[in-house]
Amino acid sequence: MIIHVKIRLLRQPHGFVDGISLRRYHPGQVYELPPSLAEYLVAEGFGFFEMRSRQRSMRERTDRRRRE
Repeated sequence: MIIHVKIRLLRQPHGFVDGISLRRYHPGQVYELPPSLAEYLVAEGFGFFEMRSRQRSMRERTDRRRRE
């Protein structure tokens, strides 16, 4: 089983890691990455670990407010 870690990028990474260009990753996006790449990006200040398991849809938030 391959384990991935979610990170949210804060700024545009540059360079290469293990021969892979980091230019394909964009600020504001959440990516599921191998732990070693995720740890590198966080350690270099490009992003942070995303702890939310999923985003609630707008409909779920609206429905919840109506019930309360």
